[in-house]
Amino acid sequence: MWSHMQPHLFHNESSLVEQMFLNKKFALEHGIPTDMGYAVAPHHSGVYPVHVQLYEAWKKVWNIKITSTEEYPHLKPARYRRGFIHKNIMVLPRQTCGLFTHTIFYKDYPGGPKELDKSIQGGELFFTVVLNPISIFMTHLSNYGNDRLGLYTFVNLANFVQTWTNLRLQTLPSVQLAHKYFELFPDQKDPLWQNPCDDKRHRDIWSKEKTCDRLPKFLVIGPQKTGTTALYLFLVMHPSILSNSPSPKTFEEVQFFNRNNYHRGIDWYMDFFPVPSNVTTDFLFEKSANYFYSEEAPKRVASLVPKAKIITILIDPSDRAYSWYQHQRSHEDPTAPKFSFYEVISAGPWAPSELRTLQKRCLVPRWYASHIERWLVYFPPFQLLIIDGQ
Repeated sequence: MWSHMQPHLFHNESSLVEQMFLNKKFALEHGIPTDMGYAVAPHHSGVYPVHVQLYEAWKKVWNIKITSTEEYPHLKPARYRRGFIHKNIMVLPRQTCGLFTHTIFYKDYPGGPKELDKSIQGGELFFTVVLNPISIFMTHLSNYGNDRLGLYTFVNLANFVQTWTNLRLQTLPSVQLAHKYFELFPDQKDPLWQNPCDDKRHRDIWSKEKTCDRLPKFLVIGPQKTGTTALYLFLVMHPSILSNSPSPKTFEEVQFFNRNNYHRGIDWYMDFFPVPSNVTTDFLFEKSANYFYSEEAPKRVASLVPKAKIITILIDPSDRAYSWYQHQRSHEDPTAPKFSFYEVISAGPWAPSELRTLQKRCLVPRWYASHIERWLVYFPPFQLLIIDGQ
């Protein structure tokens, strides 16, 4: 290629696009196909942890639909890796085959040739193929030259699997393969963002301009109409406590962990927070009252900020439900004025759908025990503070 630089080193999307156009020009001039829809970033850079500029540039220049990575969620053994979809680009889990740039000759394989043959004949490589419906491997072209170590590895692996199992090995073009993968594993489409600074490998392939100091140290999770806004206003009066900048749609709330904003990625989330002047004394936080009863939020929060303190405010559940009902009336909800509060809370299964929707929004957040139990699955009790809103 014209350039093999790591994408995360390009902080300006236009600069990255320019480099990609030079690569594409080189490919076209030398008859190299450019319409495969699949690309791999050099040295795993930019795919995960996500460098948004890479995804945008890929779409603009190459119309990339599929990529792969060994880094998500950086689990070992390799067969436990998962896929995800970001910016409409499907990211498939790439498996480890043990062939690297420096591994060029059979006799020089780390640990000796017997280690490679052991991995093929019932070892890690064999189990990777047997236990994964779809396996993607990648090695450098040099391993298909010289003594053809790459060819030796995969031909013998395929022969061993076909000899000792009833599996029938198949292959598909990359686009079809990606669609097949997420057809088999639809639950993997949504990513689960982790803190890049918790893993040295991830930190090394993340942009040097980014900092994990812009992640919150505590969250006020709600529920709504219990006094969370008042607590938010009291907290920001403190000179060492900093909140997120307002959202144009949800005002002081980011609503990252409970909505589709989550799919924008952690760069989008961290852009809401200031860079702390002193990381040891400044406390970043956010308040999003819908987190309390969200089914997805606890797991997502625990993945990105596992040490964060979680604050919830509770009042009498009937008071909260009535307050929410009045909130809907005052905010010109078209449904609320049609029904009395009693009609809302007593509506049965045959009630109109709009009434049952309003009832759900009034009553579901007050199931305090169920929601707190969900948070306690991911956070120890000492990280959860419950405030009496009365």
